[in-house]
Amino acid sequence: MNKNDYQKTYKQGYKQINKFVTFPVKNIFYEELRKRSFLHDLSVNAYAKTIVTNFLSTERILVFTKEETEYINQYIRISRGIATNINQIAHKTNIGEYIDTNILLNSLQRLEVEFKKFISKN
Repeated sequence: MNKNDYQKTYKQGYKQINKFVTFPVKNIFYEELRKRSFLHDLSVNAYAKTIVTNFLSTERILVFTKEETEYINQYIRISRGIATNINQIAHKTNIGEYIDTNILLNSLQRLEVEFKKFISKN
């Protein structure tokens, strides 16, 4: 097999198991890649390839599990309850309405207890 045939066969095999990815990046990102690649003594492309392949090789789950989604929703629900009570205080105060502070404080204390339980179990 001569040199040209060897190279042609090699390239065909290489293209079957590898794909090329090219995409534009803003200059600011390119400069950051360039600086970091220099520190690692790699070309910009080799450094970018390393970043992408390392990221894709991790076992991190990029989407939330059902439990994580429920946790976030519960946190949001409790936080919204607190925020709603604060908004009600502000609104009633601004329009000069009477505020039953006992009801308001009891409601906020209930939400605080619920929030503390929520935080302590996670």
